[in-house]
Amino acid sequence: MSAALTLDYDEDQQAIGAAIDRFCEQRDVAGAARRGDGVFPHELWRALAELGVFAAGAPHREDAGDAQTLCAIAEALGRNVFPGPVADTFLALQVLDREAAEEVIAGRALVAVSRGGTGLFPWGLEADLFLVVNETAVARVDTPADLQPLQTLGGEIWGRGATTASDALAGSARALTIGNIAAAAYLAGAGLRLVRETGDYVAARRQFGRTLGEFQAVAHPLADCAIAVTAAQHLARAAACSVQAQPRGSADGRAATLAAGAALSAGDAALRAAYTCHQAYGAIGVTVEGPAFHFSRRIRHLATQATAGAREQDLLLAEAGLGAQ
Repeated sequence: MSAALTLDYDEDQQAIGAAIDRFCEQRDVAGAARRGDGVFPHELWRALAELGVFAAGAPHREDAGDAQTLCAIAEALGRNVFPGPVADTFLALQVLDREAAEEVIAGRALVAVSRGGTGLFPWGLEADLFLVVNETAVARVDTPADLQPLQTLGGEIWGRGATTASDALAGSARALTIGNIAAAAYLAGAGLRLVRETGDYVAARRQFGRTLGEFQAVAHPLADCAIAVTAAQHLARAAACSVQAQPRGSADGRAATLAAGAALSAGDAALRAAYTCHQAYGAIGVTVEGPAFHFSRRIRHLATQATAGAREQDLLLAEAGLGAQ
């Protein structure tokens, strides 16, 4: 009889998440997220790297944490809306050579990942390593010679530049799976914290002699969001468990499908949570200095960054027997 699947983190993974929470509180990560001034927080990123978090899931590190640990780390960074290419960094470490990977793990090199042939590189002007992702593979490219700054609605400064075609890197399939798990966990972590903090607000804020949470028009949408984001969180954890069950450095089709579902689910659930929580907060919810904006800005930015697209939809359709005949 096979062992039952548990999606709870073990004591070590819970401790890692708690350590990240303390780090983010001590370093005022919330303040950095609120600023959104387009300046990459190099010092904060290097300090995070010193905790060793980016080593999780790195295939060349025998002593590195596994995919479930990576998922716990991404969740913790998400609930603190840590700025920077978190999911892309975990993706990149699956395909970079040992020397480049160690520079990224140590925080001495920053990765920029472009998707879908757009030529857009998040934090591209600050990056040292450049990757291009299409629907099936990851390739490393030279620094675009004509990289131009691009201001984004999320406050980040991206780069836009043309790249030349390059061969797919070994480990691309696993990289895409790990990238989806990390992005889903990050979005789920951010969405859950936003919903919980909004729930605390509506439980205390009174209007017309009652708390806002007593109105079904407020409570029911928040409950729906909590269910949806929690489901995405569990999908990300299930995908991480599936990766963990495979030989080190690999990720089979089942893990890829679970990760695809998690990424699509988390993107949709976190976006709905951002919309709903802004409504629950009312006018204060749409102010830059308010309690929700820095969450929703980061959620919208990551969820609309084409983290999951046609490839992920095709994987899920094939799982349901609805693929191309």
